[in-house]
Amino acid sequence: MIPAKIEDVFIQVTTDISGVIKNIEAGVFAKKEFIINKSIYNVCPFLEGTLEALELEKPFFLEGMLIVSGDNEYNIDIEVFKSPSSIDILLHNRTNVYKYVDQLNQNRNDIFFIKREIAEKNKELDRLRLIADKANEEKSRFLAMMSHEIRNPLNSILGYAELISSENLSDTVVKYMKNLSSAGKNLKVIVDDILDLSRIEAGKLKLAEEEVLLHEIFQNCENDFKHQQKKEDVNLLFEVPKNIPKTIIGDSVRIQQILSNLIGNAIKFTEKGNVTTKVELIADTDDTVKIQLLVSDTGRGMSKEQTLKIFEEYQQNKLSDNRIKGGAGLGLAIVKRLVNAMNGSISVESKLDLGTTFSVEIPFKKNKKTEETSTIKSDIVANIEGKRILVADDDVLNLTIVKHFLSKENAIAHFVKDGLEALSKIEEVPFDVILLDINMPNLTGEQLMQKPEVFRKQNSKTPVLALTANTSQEDLKRYLQIGFSGVISKPFTSKVFVEKIASVL
Repeated sequence: MIPAKIEDVFIQVTTDISGVIKNIEAGVFAKKEFIINKSIYNVCPFLEGTLEALELEKPFFLEGMLIVSGDNEYNIDIEVFKSPSSIDILLHNRTNVYKYVDQLNQNRNDIFFIKREIAEKNKELDRLRLIADKANEEKSRFLAMMSHEIRNPLNSILGYAELISSENLSDTVVKYMKNLSSAGKNLKVIVDDILDLSRIEAGKLKLAEEEVLLHEIFQNCENDFKHQQKKEDVNLLFEVPKNIPKTIIGDSVRIQQILSNLIGNAIKFTEKGNVTTKVELIADTDDTVKIQLLVSDTGRGMSKEQTLKIFEEYQQNKLSDNRIKGGAGLGLAIVKRLVNAMNGSISVESKLDLGTTFSVEIPFKKNKKTEETSTIKSDIVANIEGKRILVADDDVLNLTIVKHFLSKENAIAHFVKDGLEALSKIEEVPFDVILLDINMPNLTGEQLMQKPEVFRKQNSKTPVLALTANTSQEDLKRYLQIGFSGVISKPFTSKVFVEKIASVL
């Protein structure tokens, strides 16, 4: 038997799944409002929608609700339990407990519906995330394909420019060829920047950990820009103090990429004065060093507002910059992301009409090798004279360029235009080196490399190099895993081409 005082403050009602009252189990509180075979929603309209959403066999609580019985309003708490065939609803009279009935009632109802809305939004976000991931994969696939398609003709442009430049030319033609080569190299930078941005966004950019010669990187930049830079009123200055370590551990390609982007950007916006590049040692511990790279110019400078936007993708501070100065507006965005990937930082100080200074600070591991070991350089000159070399490439223009490069080195070259012709030659003729283009008709270089039986008869120990415009780390790693001795990435110069071949002999 339930004590009268307790009966006065609760009532338990059982309904069917649709909310129709089937039984009043116990309690007398507001009993006259609950009528058998009538809907529970007549008394508790706030349960409408709630009962349908309940999970089976799990209790659910509602606090701070309001019902009306006669002329009285009651503040109640409700416990609900849903079974497969019925719903038990227990109402507690909390009128004397709650002081702020209207506010609590509204809050509890809002929370329940907000939770349900959040759950629905989360499902929608998951669906949109899957769509975005798929779109990003398609974008990466498209960029990789376009990179390959652009690099092949770009290799022809730069290759023929190099070949023409070696001829006896008038001063005017020499000037034209330098401009052509410079334009081709700028196009290569833009292609590389777009691909790097895509890799970074996809989290696929991997930094190398190798011996880095900072002095050599600065020398490379000096050589490159002094040949490319055509502004007579702009002086290029490079400073490397003696206290800079000769070697560190890092990614030399990315360090040079950072410097090249900053120097190229400084030259682009400087019409008169100096572009100064220097390096400073700002911290030195037992295991690490922190290096500061500084690129300063005396160009047009920027306002404070402009400096806040320059590291954004596709950002040009003036609408005319892209048309007049060139570039895709990606260089500084790439620099910032590369610096972040190296756990470094980049900052900029600039004043209008006075110039700009970019400062990059990056921590590097020290090189554990001895000074003597780390600074040894090979004096061997690349020599492929008299070597029998098979070149398989379906691009006639590329073949012509390679033919000139090998002829100049007095190599004995054989040329084929697809994978099937290459297969026939490999089975019949011994070679010193084999070069296979990755994308060829009938049989690709990659497919051919996966047929080891082809090489056993005449070329079981012959090194094979991949000729390819696919330059992602994943691609390069895969080529080495399937048996290639190395990779010659397009576009290439004659020097790089010959050195790659000589390195595997």
